[in-house]
Amino acid sequence: MRNSGEIRLQKIVATVCATIFAAFSFLFVAFYQSPLLEMLYDHVATGKLEYDNYIVGAIISLTLTSVAMWLNKIARFQHEWTAMAYLPSALILAFVTDVDRSVFTGEGSLLAWSIIFLVGMLVYIFFAFVLQRVLFEKIKNMAMSANRILWRNMILFVLMFMLVGTLSNGEENIKREAELMSYYKRGDIAHAMKVGYKSLDTSPQLMAIRAYLLENAGMLGESLFEYPMTYGVRGLVVGIRQNSPLVPDSLFAILGEKPTEGEETLAFLSRAASADSATVAAKEYYLSALLLDRRLPEFKEKVFEYHADKAVDMLPKHYREALLLYSTLDDGYSFELESDTLFQQYDSLKRIEAEFDDILVRNNYVRKSFGRTYWWYFLYGR
Repeated sequence: MRNSGEIRLQKIVATVCATIFAAFSFLFVAFYQSPLLEMLYDHVATGKLEYDNYIVGAIISLTLTSVAMWLNKIARFQHEWTAMAYLPSALILAFVTDVDRSVFTGEGSLLAWSIIFLVGMLVYIFFAFVLQRVLFEKIKNMAMSANRILWRNMILFVLMFMLVGTLSNGEENIKREAELMSYYKRGDIAHAMKVGYKSLDTSPQLMAIRAYLLENAGMLGESLFEYPMTYGVRGLVVGIRQNSPLVPDSLFAILGEKPTEGEETLAFLSRAASADSATVAAKEYYLSALLLDRRLPEFKEKVFEYHADKAVDMLPKHYREALLLYSTLDDGYSFELESDTLFQQYDSLKRIEAEFDDILVRNNYVRKSFGRTYWWYFLYGR
């Protein structure tokens, strides 16, 4: 029979393990993976309750910790092996937070996760059997310090948490997409547009969501090229079938038209902008598409058609940048502004280009000063 000191030590170990796992799972759910879980909630829930990351994190954390403590009463992991009782809960945590685009497409398969659970439970059962039947008999009379026991459990937890991070979804772009829509849903456009602002990585879906939010804020022509436009026109409009947090019908509603199956983005936006009932959004999207496709002559014609009531100085920033650039490429077109600031900026770009012969060095210097302009996209973008 175990003495009171051993029982007390095991209670301390069990309490520390439960606290560590509960804290990790709460932080993992409520903060690190919160955008993905909110995206899942918005897609499948009725919408009657607003998503609260703290409440969801607390519920999942307490539930998984309670499951682990209950399982430990059956498996009776003791001493430095107590953390092993949390393996099933860790696998469940990874499964719950492995939210990807299959939520929208329905193409996900549970086969991989079924295999992971099966292997995980076999490992769990094997350890429980071996520790109970073999090792516990050998170590129950061994003197073992509390520090040694706690450190071994910490090592097991570190390995387990690394497993959770590996198995759950860590794709940054889909998290950014979910976070953008979360801020937008709350009416916080300023914070939404800061998500991933400094990242050069993007996805077609992320690009489309940013364009949608910018247009809703009336800033498409002002700020679109402040973000990486890696996918060109292809990333401007989402497909008919949803594969991101942006519901396609929300975008098509402001465009006033819906693309047909297989219709190219530029052709679709041209059709939407040319319709008798063309919306302002459709025209702004078409202008952006022309810029993305580097069709400056067509852009010049359309921008003055759509903004005939505006002075050139009042046009959005990227439109003015494109017109100035076009004036340097077409001798037959002259471009004037009341302020010389834009001309001075373009002259500065040309001086940087002339200063560096090495193309990589030149690209880096130009990107540093002009990476958020249409000039960078047209001259150096893919």
